[in-house]
Amino acid sequence: MLNDDDAVDGNSAPDTGSPAGVLNPMDRREVLGLLGGLLGTALISGCGGSGSSVASTSTTGTTGTTTTTTTTDPSTTLTPEGEIGPYFADDSASGFNRSNILSNLDGTSTQSGIPLTLKVYVYDSENSYAALAGAQVDIWHCNASGIYSDESVESTSSETWLRGYQLTDSTGLVTFKTIFPGWYQGRTTHIHLRIRSKYSEASSTSDGTNTTQVFFPQATIDAINTSVSPYSALGTNPTTNASDHVYTPETEGETLLTLSGDNAAGYTTSFTVNLPITAV
Repeated sequence: MLNDDDAVDGNSAPDTGSPAGVLNPMDRREVLGLLGGLLGTALISGCGGSGSSVASTSTTGTTGTTTTTTTTDPSTTLTPEGEIGPYFADDSASGFNRSNILSNLDGTSTQSGIPLTLKVYVYDSENSYAALAGAQVDIWHCNASGIYSDESVESTSSETWLRGYQLTDSTGLVTFKTIFPGWYQGRTTHIHLRIRSKYSEASSTSDGTNTTQVFFPQATIDAINTSVSPYSALGTNPTTNASDHVYTPETEGETLLTLSGDNAAGYTTSFTVNLPITAV
């Protein structure tokens, strides 16, 4: 099974270094700091009612039980770009417009695992962070065994599970019902997101613009991989968040999800995307 670092259809693996001409992380923070000092008042007043949820989390025990306290606070944080990876498919057929992505489009091959409800809020950073309605949010990730559907290299070409999209409503929200992802060689546990909107930079469906990846708390990942079936069949992933080539250098750990729930009942989480997504 290939991982995100492997070559696909003769293409070389993604470059894990910083793209030429892109600010390094410290430069980016310094620039944002200067802008914040000059424009902080304008940004705060421009957020209106489109605030995002800010949460504090504590995880206890080997079951990964998480307690979350959530408050509403306007956010003007830029969403960092995470590479599109080799497993994106242009699943724009009407059948893929669905909130429950657990099974194939025909209802077969429902994937087993810990239930996960993922809410994605999309806001327009160039329009006072107003909710962006009608944006297409694509989601795809591997199953509990680390396998993607709709991939010839995975022998899953006829499968469509754990893939889908939705259009944001008037509040900028979409909600997906899925499972906690597994892992595969070379990558930590993650979910891919692509937002197609007026900010898409090209008509190509594989150019990688306005894409990111979201991640999970390391303690929860480790507890699941060692104690919950079917994840435990793979055991502990040697690639942690800290050593993952997307989590650290590409998204700077800024797309880490906050979970509410536990391994038995499942988890809920939300993530805010401020478009356009930007490379750091």
